[in-house]
Amino acid sequence: MGYCRIIITCTCILLMISLTSFGQTIFTAAEEELAYHADVMANASEGKHRSQAMSKFNSLFLETLGKKGSFQHQFDSLKWISKKSPSDRSFRIFTWEVAVDEGEVKYFGVIQTSDEKLHVLKDIFKNIDGGFKEDEYDKESWLGAIYYHLMENKTPKGEKYYLLFGVNRWDKYENIKLIDVLFFTREGNPYFGKPVFRTQVAGQKDEQVNRLLFRYAADAQMTVNYNPGMEMIVVDNLIKKMSRIPGQGETLVPDGSYVGYELKEGYWTRIEKIATQIMDEAPRPKPVLDQRKGKKINGN
Repeated sequence: MGYCRIIITCTCILLMISLTSFGQTIFTAAEEELAYHADVMANASEGKHRSQAMSKFNSLFLETLGKKGSFQHQFDSLKWISKKSPSDRSFRIFTWEVAVDEGEVKYFGVIQTSDEKLHVLKDIFKNIDGGFKEDEYDKESWLGAIYYHLMENKTPKGEKYYLLFGVNRWDKYENIKLIDVLFFTREGNPYFGKPVFRTQVAGQKDEQVNRLLFRYAADAQMTVNYNPGMEMIVVDNLIKKMSRIPGQGETLVPDGSYVGYELKEGYWTRIEKIATQIMDEAPRPKPVLDQRKGKKINGN
């Protein structure tokens, strides 16, 4: 009897190992195909080829994430896809972009929770008439962006939320960098936007907003990120200047000084002019689209 139990136990263990190995083989094969499509949709010279690869990638990626055991697969070879997770790995958020035409970039995103539930994000950024800083949005009304950093935090009431630092290549003239706020309801549904940012003005009521947005010239380079040494969010100060892009006119560019957002009393509070080295000309790298080949999107 004891010998039979040993045989049964060993058989069960071997079966589990076999199924696990088989499952990983499925995900590895899917990832190889996904990596091919991702490379084409990021680097193909013609928009129609990028769009075709986008359709194939999106369909296969959602299908693959919908399979049992997918949350344990890392998808590390998808270098054109941003993947961010909190420290407890309770979820992960994927975001990606496709330049379907000159000055037209589409954004896609999906949140996968640890119980393998998927929340597909629908970008409606350009369809919203104002309210960017004040409104709350759900997964069906997402402000599309590539997220390059995620931070965990809590409101003054102890509610957990996540700061998402992202960039949107708005059009051929301007980019937008934003810090959005992700939180989950008790039912596990994701929402974007919480009034955790404030600006204090002497003698006036504090201004509180649900997110931060910064629109600036497409040929300029702008810093929007958390500086752990300074313990604050550091943002380039923007000033108006005439653009060097033909047809644009006046635009916003960094002037070499910075503003900050420091966590005080549970709110990210604006700090004016944390550095004052003013430049005669704003730093301007080469155009973004000319520099995409060979660059990783994750964390950049």
